[in-house]
Amino acid sequence: RSKTVPDAFLSADYPEAAQAEAARFLAEYEGFDFDRGVLALSAHPFTTNLHNHDVRITTHYQKRIDSSIFSVLHETGHAIYEFGIRDDLTQTLVGQGTSMGMHECQSRFFENIVGRSHAFWKPIYGKVAQMFGSPLTETSLEDFLAAVNRTVPGLIRTEADELSYPLHVLVRYEIEKMLIEEDLEVEKLPQIWNDKYEEYLGVRPSTDREGVLQDIHWSQGSIGYFPSYALGNAFGAQIYHQMKKELPVEKLLEVGNLGEIREYLRKNIHQYGKLKDSRQILRDMTGEDFNPSYYVAYLEEKYGRPEKVQ
Repeated sequence: RSKTVPDAFLSADYPEAAQAEAARFLAEYEGFDFDRGVLALSAHPFTTNLHNHDVRITTHYQKRIDSSIFSVLHETGHAIYEFGIRDDLTQTLVGQGTSMGMHECQSRFFENIVGRSHAFWKPIYGKVAQMFGSPLTETSLEDFLAAVNRTVPGLIRTEADELSYPLHVLVRYEIEKMLIEEDLEVEKLPQIWNDKYEEYLGVRPSTDREGVLQDIHWSQGSIGYFPSYALGNAFGAQIYHQMKKELPVEKLLEVGNLGEIREYLRKNIHQYGKLKDSRQILRDMTGEDFNPSYYVAYLEEKYGRPEKVQ
């Protein structure tokens, strides 16, 4: 079904200046404070923090405009976490996000749970479409949302849909175990990577750039990082379930009030830095330990009935 969703309008010849304008608007709309941070360009989007008043994010501009749009929403989620850490903790040993799983929870919460929802785009879609111009201006919000929520297995992790995304993580996790536990020769990585992508996702990279070399993590020594994304997805679904009990999340998004959502996250997660670990945060927020069943339920709700995807 998703393979038939029209999405050519995402790859039209939009000027880079339009992508840059939309990136800054979306970052600021989500809550990025440009008095305490900057947005720049890099080959692979990332966030770095020197202080809770100095947080820096990057994006990249590709042919597909949704690549930058959702990279910006993702990295701004990281930045909001760092902005929210208490002043008395910043630049101390506990003055950062408590774990990369919780950090990726915040970024992917804003990128996907919030950022791919109808309620988030309802008040701003027209303005963003005007920034890009035709054909986005002739594309309805419903068609835009169908395209950015399509489920088509692909080669690139950062551009994967929510449903297939964990398989990208699984490929990397299994290879890392082979490197560490089985002393896998590095020269064999491209072949094993390609074979696993063909087995798990039904696609095969034609170059190492779209294959084993697409991420920066291994080259910078971040072995064991990738499961943080999958944990973050699951943390986010559990937090979202609880948040909806306490806040009218959809109504807030529909009127462009992300401030209450950010404040809820700051109060329950961000301010503590590393004073609490991820599981303690979840227990204090939700009244129970980490429970991945909320993530399964979220995916089933979103993708089990495609007509409800908005």
